[in-house]
Amino acid sequence: MVLVGNKCDLEEKRVVTKEQGQELAKEFNNCHFYESSAKTRVNIDEIFYDLVRQVISKGGVAKKKRCIIL
Repeated sequence: MVLVGNKCDLEEKRVVTKEQGQELAKEFNNCHFYESSAKTRVNIDEIFYDLVRQVISKGGVAKKKRCIIL
């Protein structure tokens, strides 16, 4: 799990501070906190990669056997 604060490109409309987000992430089993923007692509890849790493580290991805289809 990660906690994501969206629309970090709209600083003037901020309602939640970065510190508040970090504190909330600590309450959620000390998960990672990111601020992101889909518009400017801030942290989009990092969030995805973090989640994938977590799934892999928990053994959530089964290894597939190679097969040849004729």
